[in-house]
Amino acid sequence: MSYHSSIKQRIYYSLPYPLKCGFATLYGVQQRRARYGEAFRRTLNALRESQYWTTAQHREAERRTLAEFLPRAVMSARYYRLHADYARCKGPDDLPHLPILEKKSVQESLESFYADDFRKMPHQWGHTSGTTGRALVFPIHRNCFEREYAFRALHYGWGGGDLTARDRFAFCSGHPVAYRDRNQPPFWARDLANNWLLLSSYHLKPDNLAAYIRKLESFQPVVLGGYPSSLYLLALAYQRHGRGKLRLRGVFTASETLLDHQRPVMEEAFGVKVFNWYGNSEMCGHITQCEKGRLHVRHEHSFLEVVHPDGTPCGPGETGHIVATGFHNPAFPLIRYRVGDEVTLSREDACPCGRGGVLVERIEGRKEDYVVTADGRLIGRLDHLFKDSLHIEEAQIVQEEAGKVILRVVRRPDYTHDDEEAVRKQAQLRLGSQTDVRFDYVDALERTAGGKTRFVISHINQQAWIDQLRQAPAAAADHSSNP
Repeated sequence: MSYHSSIKQRIYYSLPYPLKCGFATLYGVQQRRARYGEAFRRTLNALRESQYWTTAQHREAERRTLAEFLPRAVMSARYYRLHADYARCKGPDDLPHLPILEKKSVQESLESFYADDFRKMPHQWGHTSGTTGRALVFPIHRNCFEREYAFRALHYGWGGGDLTARDRFAFCSGHPVAYRDRNQPPFWARDLANNWLLLSSYHLKPDNLAAYIRKLESFQPVVLGGYPSSLYLLALAYQRHGRGKLRLRGVFTASETLLDHQRPVMEEAFGVKVFNWYGNSEMCGHITQCEKGRLHVRHEHSFLEVVHPDGTPCGPGETGHIVATGFHNPAFPLIRYRVGDEVTLSREDACPCGRGGVLVERIEGRKEDYVVTADGRLIGRLDHLFKDSLHIEEAQIVQEEAGKVILRVVRRPDYTHDDEEAVRKQAQLRLGSQTDVRFDYVDALERTAGGKTRFVISHINQQAWIDQLRQAPAAAADHSSNP
């Protein structure tokens, strides 16, 4: 749930809890209209059949789709027409000879990637920042947006959840549903249109966690989804405060790397399998985990390559960069786009679940430390701070002590004081007004030995804070009477 304006934000936080749920429900109505149209239904029906195709069938379908997509994409966007490399692209066999498209190139020539006639297409605007703070704003064709949710609906079905039947889902991710300085429940809102419970991922601290668990047990979702960093904390809390009342069918993680130590804690605490999902805002590349624990490349979604730094293809067991060609956004076609994440290809060529296609052993995406707020909350994912910051080249969060953060920012030439204030407001929205936020403007961010940038650098003993969650008194106040 988002507000899109500070006025809506202030109105929402001023409302009593029932009206907050009304606000969330209205947002849910709008999202259902945007997500679950004819393209969604048509795609979901097709995916239910194609998921069991053989790898050969998937490859043949990819070739047909690329043969239609590539010439049209090259002609529709000015960037491709102006570069001679793309003039020779006539079909799938030419794709490996095209240059790899870097995010920085897209950012620097953003509008030249927009289709010439995108304004005539039914579309909405997408935003992405990634973990470097580089923001992209781009059009998404309505059919592409609906297709994306068909892939998600199919994946939830693998774990026993049905979006179309309005099963009860609970999400703990980036929804700012509770005021930043709130210290009493509710830390959530109900979206009655979707039958969802939206839990704040910004209020997870020992004193609050018993309330979260009581709410989950009273709501009784069949699916729990969200950031791995947030669900891991909820799993620790459920081990401490839970009464064994949850009857989940599956836990779904997304938007962060699911770490090796997080999965077993979640599966033991909740008693169900964890299903990991990989995607991105650019809608280039889609990987989903099945009930047998294997990660499946979704060939119907995008043409996904895994390459070494020099661009040569990786083989089974090798780790490389994701380079993806998204099939279904004619408003903003991306060809051989380096997403910025890495995967390790599996040595297995078949999955016991019976679904065909390429398998992935590991997803090596973003790995972030928690940020600890002034009042002891642990917050995992924070790239929302820079999501709309078009005048920031790169950004990084550094924490030396609890309650204080330094935002290292590499400014673009058109960066102004207004940009700083906008980021500060986003930081306070999620970290609370007591957390000290300072800016450090630098020419470049520090790189690791492998040349990567860490988005969050914490010098705090994070394990000590997590141990507090395990040691929080089990007899904490029962907030089940709260909404």
